[in-house]
Parts: sequence; C-alpha cells; structure tokens
Amino acid sequence: MKNKIALIGIGILILVVAVFIFRASGNETLNGNIINKEDIQVVKLSVENGKYVLSPSEFKKGIPVRIEADVLNMPGCSKSIVIPSFDIRKSFTSQDNTLEFIPDKAGTFNIMCSMNMYQGTFVVLENDGSKVSYVEKSVSSGPSCGMSEGCGCGGIN
Repeated sequence: MKNKIALIGIGILILVVAVFIFRASGNETLNGNIINKEDIQVVKLSVENGKYVLSPSEFKKGIPVRIEADVLNMPGCSKSIVIPSFDIRKSFTSQDNTLEFIPDKAGTFNIMCSMNMYQGTFVVLENDGSKVSYVEKSVSSGPSCGMSEGCGCGGIN
C-alpha cells in the first residue's frame, strides 16, 4: 500500500515538473493550438499622420501574428480596427491592447478603423517568404462603416 502511494506521488510530481518545464520552454496556446513563442510574429500598431503603421508591415502566412497596439498614441476611433479579409474586428483598450490571429492567405491587405477614417495596409508573404501579386481592393476614404459587407462601427447590418 505504501509503495502504491509512493508511486502515485512520484507520478504526480513528474507530471507537475513536466508541465512546469513545458510552460517555461516558451510555448503557449493560440485558438487552442500549442505554439512556440519564438514562432509568433510580433507587430507593433500605431497611428502616424492619420494612418495606421504596422512594424514590421510584412509577415508570413500560417505563422501566428500578435498585433500590439500603442493605444496611448491612437486617437478616437483608431482604437477600433477592422481587417475585412481576415474577418477581424477589435477595439483596443489600455487593458487589452493585443490581437492574435493566424494569416491564412497571402497578399496585401487593408486595416482600417471602424469608421474608415484611419487606414493602412500590410503584406502577408507565402511561407517561403515570396510575395504574391494579390492586393485587396481599397475601401473609399472618409467616414463610413469601413466594410464592404456589414457595418464595422457597431451598427445593424
């Protein structure tokens, strides 16, 4: 009986140590998938001269992207972004200034605020680093919902 208890205790200890080592190894989850933190493409989002600036502005398809918004330097509606081609809508706050997604297609894509007053683009490269010729059609400038289908500003479709 004492041997069984000792074996169970050792098994639990091994499991706890394995979980600790795994977490310390730089892995995390994105949408339920375990990924290596080194494989995340970190992108800084800011606003300069009324336009979105992503740095870097190119990243690879199929590799998770974490957009970190500089909300202290993002005025008004620029904190509420829409990326139509990836079906992304997000309002950044000082408590929640990150967005993670996995780009599943290559090309040049638009990012805009929910009112289409702030705009920018980014490029998703193929896995091998090559650039494709696809360029998403630009949405006309000026205040609007910023979406070709539905409303990005919280209105009713």
